[in-house]
Amino acid sequence: MTSRPLALVALLLLAPLAACTPDDETDASTGCAERVRVASRAIEPDDQVRLLDDALLACNSYEGFRAQVGQYPGIIGYDLDTFLELRCVNATDERVGATAACRAVVAPPTTPPEDTEVELVFVGDTIDGRRVEIRPSSDVPFEGDIPEVVQQTVDIAVESGCLGVLRQRNIWLDRVEDSDLGDIASVFAQHAQNVAVYIGCEPDPIAPEPDA
Repeated sequence: MTSRPLALVALLLLAPLAACTPDDETDASTGCAERVRVASRAIEPDDQVRLLDDALLACNSYEGFRAQVGQYPGIIGYDLDTFLELRCVNATDERVGATAACRAVVAPPTTPPEDTEVELVFVGDTIDGRRVEIRPSSDVPFEGDIPEVVQQTVDIAVESGCLGVLRQRNIWLDRVEDSDLGDIASVFAQHAQNVAVYIGCEPDPIAPEPDA
């Protein structure tokens, strides 16, 4: 089994990209489709990020960029909007942040009042498809702006591959019925499942617990 690069995996809430029919004339005139195609063939994560920046500059709309990326499932390790939210803010080339795709996803920066406390909230999918908000607590410490367990699962994938990730998934599946951490455990289990799929483990689907 060959593991795909994990450098683009972050939170791992891996929503599938929606496929659209690209506008062939627009693609031909801007080079959007060709640049995304070239990026999809990059081996090194740094090269792929740089080439996706080129594609963002070439694609003249969010819809066009989304349509082209949708032709290559797995080109990025998580959903497109999350990729744009991260890349549009962190790109060293200021032109990237001004592209149509970035403007469609990233709100203009604002400076909150000095006494405003920004609340950390992580939103994840449970094994039965619900969206759950997770906030830092003594039971769920965060590393930066994500739960430690989310980062830990990615680290396990790098160090131990499928066996380690599936063991991590099973640990959290066993805690889904926990009255205090049930939904959170479900999010962590689903995240581990998504990472396992991404690195090519082909795990068995998780069967949601039947309603009582």
